[in-house]
Amino acid sequence: MGTITWPPRQIDPLKAQLESLASTIQSPPKQLGDNETAWLTRFLVIRSCGFLEQVVIEVLRTYVREKSYGMVKSFATSHLDHMANPTAGNLCALVGRLDANLADALKTFLDENDQYYYRELAALVDKRHRIAHGLNEGVNQSKALTFKDVAVAISKWFIDNFDPRDGVAAKLKPKT
Repeated sequence: MGTITWPPRQIDPLKAQLESLASTIQSPPKQLGDNETAWLTRFLVIRSCGFLEQVVIEVLRTYVREKSYGMVKSFATSHLDHMANPTAGNLCALVGRLDANLADALKTFLDENDQYYYRELAALVDKRHRIAHGLNEGVNQSKALTFKDVAVAISKWFIDNFDPRDGVAAKLKPKT
C-alpha cells in the first residue's frame, strides 16, 4: 500500500461547499427574501443527504481499493457505485457486507442518546425524498442545520472507522 491521502480528496471540497451553504442559511444576506431563504433551506437538506452518500461511497471505495486487489477489488468497487438511500438500515447493511462487528459498531453509534442519529437520519432521508418529489416537507432553517450536522457526524464515523492506514476496521477481530 502506497501513501494515501486521508480522508479522500473529494471529501474536503464537498464539505466546504456544504458548510458554505449552511453559513448562508444561518445568516442569510439581507437581499434574500423569505422565499429564497426557504429554497436555500430545502437545498441544504438535499445537499446534506447527498454529502453523506458521497462520503460513504468515497470512503468505502478508497478503503476497498487500498485493502484488496485484482478481481476482488474490481468486484467490490463496482458495487459501491450504486448506493441506496443512506438510511440507517442501508448503511448498516453496507458496512455489514464488509464486517459484522463494524456494522454493530455503526448501529451502536446511531442508537446512542436515545437513537438520536438514527431518528435524525431517518428524518433527513424522508425530508430529502419529500423535497425531491415536490411534497410539503415542513423543514425550517434550524432543522436543516441540524440535518447538516447529523450528516457530517455520520460521515466522520465512516472516515474514522474506514481509514485504511489505521482505522477501526483494520483492528477488528472477526466474530466467532
